[in-house]
Amino acid sequence: MKAPKIKKAAVVLVALALFAGLVWQFGPFQAIFAVANLTDPRKLATLGERGANPRLNKTVYWLKEAESRGMPAGMAISFAQWINWTTEPRASLVKESLLRNVKIADGLGLMTADNRMRLRNGRAGVITKGPYVNTPAEVDHIVPYSLAPEAGNELANLELMPQELNRRKSNRVGERQLAHAERLYRVGLLTQESLARVKAQAVEGAEGEGRTPAKDAKAR
Repeated sequence: MKAPKIKKAAVVLVALALFAGLVWQFGPFQAIFAVANLTDPRKLATLGERGANPRLNKTVYWLKEAESRGMPAGMAISFAQWINWTTEPRASLVKESLLRNVKIADGLGLMTADNRMRLRNGRAGVITKGPYVNTPAEVDHIVPYSLAPEAGNELANLELMPQELNRRKSNRVGERQLAHAERLYRVGLLTQESLARVKAQAVEGAEGEGRTPAKDAKAR
């Protein structure tokens, strides 16, 4: 009597295992856990100089993969942040940045089959749309690394950019970079010393271009 019951239970377990495998393979859960692993603040804090750059490429790949499996990128990020216990206000800033990078990747044509493989492996995609076709899409630090090294591996400070524009930008600080530095400072991702360097660079750059720098927003 026991043998048939054991056999039936084994069949049920095998069926459940197969079902779980199919859900993992073709559902969005693999993408969610990949994004959680790649964006875990605790792991990012252990990386060396520019160590988060390939992680951004991989994250963009997995967010697009989540979309292809029926889950919006924003929802995948929210689940990943829940897994990592990423809290506000950092969570919103990182989510905003990742969604912006997904949009940039689409605009630069980084979702071809070859590019998806590059991104999945953490390598730079090759631009297939727009004026910078056939050049790499590098990872840029919105607030320059030389001025704020503590934000070097902060996903909220990373952005995909055509190589030519990235090299041209260098460590220049304009209104956008200054405003972003102040946002990072307000959420505790930038030190007061680094913010002061960014402000000084903004003033120096404005004077060199013969313009008046925009009035700084008060750091709260």
